[in-house]
Amino acid sequence: MKNKALALVMCLCIFVSLAACGRPDIIGDNLVMQAREDYEKLDSAQVEMTNTETGKVEQIFTFKYSSDGVLTYKDWKLIDGEENVEFNDGETNVYLRDGKYYQYNKGDEKFVKYTRTRMHKKTQDNMLTYIPSAITDARMQHVDNTDEVTHVYDVGKINPAVPQGAQATGFAVKYVFRKSGELISFTETTIYELDGKETRIAYKTEIKQKNSVGEIENIIGQEE
Repeated sequence: MKNKALALVMCLCIFVSLAACGRPDIIGDNLVMQAREDYEKLDSAQVEMTNTETGKVEQIFTFKYSSDGVLTYKDWKLIDGEENVEFNDGETNVYLRDGKYYQYNKGDEKFVKYTRTRMHKKTQDNMLTYIPSAITDARMQHVDNTDEVTHVYDVGKINPAVPQGAQATGFAVKYVFRKSGELISFTETTIYELDGKETRIAYKTEIKQKNSVGEIENIIGQEE
């Protein structure tokens, strides 16, 4: 149950449907908007999400576009402690669920081919959460050689995912940038109450191997 709850929270930045337009009056707007633009233009990258409480990586999304704009990706995640993996190269879509493989091929009803124009949700700019209309507080700190931008959100406007029966009471995103403006990481923190107990969950996302991912292999026959 706990891991299911965490999986729900991790989906917030990926599935949020509210559009983000720039708001120069919000602290850090230019940095976040540039980071979103830069991310969507990447040819390849590896995106890692880490549970800050346990220090464990719980999601890894690796993607690469071909020269003609076709996306290949591998999406690995932990759900209830079990590894779940998806692979798609524009010709074959393979899932590993509960130790079993499921495969769809180009032409099958359920098959989806992703490209630069038909983008996977995890390669779009809104993978980096930013909803200016819902921000209630924004601040910036200069720490060593980085700039830390924190945005606090009105949970009533963004409705963050929480376990069934829980009430979200807080949500914030902290971005860490190099002095050059390059994004290092961002951490999403959700606070909710369930049965009179307050719980805080935080996930740190890092975008690695920018434009340097090698071949992404089909997961069939591989042991993760």
